[in-house]
This record gives sequence, structure tokens and C-alpha cells, in this order.
Amino acid sequence: MRGMFRSGFGPAQGVFAMIKKIVILTALFFVLGIPLNSFAYQARAVSNGGTISGTVMFTGAPVPKDPVIHPTTNVNYCGRTLPALKYLIKNRKIQNVVVFIKNIQAGAPAPRQASVVDNLKCAFVPHVGIGYLGSPLIFKDSDPLFHNIHTYIEDRTYYNVGLPFKGAQVTKVLTRTGIIEITCDAHPWMRGYLYVFDNPYAAMTGPNGEFMLRDVPPGTYTVEAWHEALGTVDLGNVRVESGKTTTIKLDFKKGPSRHEF
Repeated sequence: MRGMFRSGFGPAQGVFAMIKKIVILTALFFVLGIPLNSFAYQARAVSNGGTISGTVMFTGAPVPKDPVIHPTTNVNYCGRTLPALKYLIKNRKIQNVVVFIKNIQAGAPAPRQASVVDNLKCAFVPHVGIGYLGSPLIFKDSDPLFHNIHTYIEDRTYYNVGLPFKGAQVTKVLTRTGIIEITCDAHPWMRGYLYVFDNPYAAMTGPNGEFMLRDVPPGTYTVEAWHEALGTVDLGNVRVESGKTTTIKLDFKKGPSRHEF
């Protein structure tokens, strides 16, 4: 312990000073809405990267079917039925799956592009998206209706904004990583998701279930896939070599529980 405190404080005063500094910094991070681990990722140029590509499949039985939504308000405009876009499984290939490298510590800088969530025909467009820490988040209203966008992270309100007319737009900033659930207080059937990352190593599958992660620093990683209804699966020990493509397959085997239908 001797020599630990060199600033003129005694041991007790030194400990108190350090605790006070930690408390102040922690409070500042929470006030700004910045998670404490948001500075863990180190952005740098990647000149010798490799690629991870693959397909996300549903290999269980039975294959989940997309339910039909029955709007309860503004039916004349929204319609009596809407597609839920919940599973989007065709030929066992799954769309709208977010695939990413789990807990990557360093690599290329994240994009600075804005994430746009539009209200179109009483649904969120896109239904599932990817965003980046520190980038703009734009809420738009393309409907001639009032929408009240209420977003949540871990069941706690994140942003709550009103869009009172067609053409209304509100811009926020993505200050947290993780899954943002997007709802509309005026239209309770509306659901959307935005998965926010502090790095560029995330991609979303299209109708063919395929994805690609580029400029990955050489190394061994765990790749995780997230789906709004099917949960998560991961594949560890994915080896990436400079200038080469590693091809993998991620399988969802378990369907939704009975109460989800």
C-alpha cells in the first residue's frame, strides 16, 4: 500500500478522492445516456481484413408462419389486416436476422450514417434495422395520421416523440448500444426494432437469408445471430484470415412457444 497515494492525501483521503471521481464520472455517463462500456471498442484502419459470409436457416419443425395483424384504429386508412413481418421464413431461409461479431474489441470505425424509421401504411419501415452509436436517429411520418413513437431499451423508455402530421420529422442521437424496441402509442400493433452497435461488424439478412461482414481483422471470433421472435444463436471459434472469406451457417432450431401465436 505504501507509495500508492502520491498526491499529498493520506490513505483514507486518497480512497475517498478516487471514489468521488468514479461517482462523478458514472453520474455523468448516465446523465448523457452513454453506457459505461461504450468506449471499449477501439476504431482503427484495417488493411489486412478478411470476410465472414453465410446463411441463416430455420432447421426445426414446424416452420413458424407469420400471423396476420388486425388494426384496431384508423381502419379506413390502415386496412382491416396487415402482415406482421414477424418470421419471414421462405425455403427455411430467414430474413431480418441481425448477424454480428460478439464482443469485438477493435477494428474499422463504425459508419456515421443516419438510421431512419418511417411510419408508412401503419407500419415501421424498416421493420428491423441496424444503427451505430453516436449517429443520428430520424423518425418520419409518411402517413396522414398522428403517430406517437415510443422506444424502449431493456423495457425502459428511451425516446418518446410525437409525429402529428404527414411529413413530420424528429431527429435524435443514438447514445446507447443494444436492441431498441419501437412502438406506437396510437397504434398498439405497430412494432419495430433497431439494433445499435459501436462497430461496423453487423449485417442483416435479406430474403435469401445471406449476410456478409467485411474488413474483419484476422483472428478468432464468436458470431451471433438475433431474431425478434426466434431469439439468438451463436457460433464460436470462427477463424478469419487476411484476404480470405470464411463461410458459415447459423441455424435456428427452436420455434416460438405456444403462447406467442
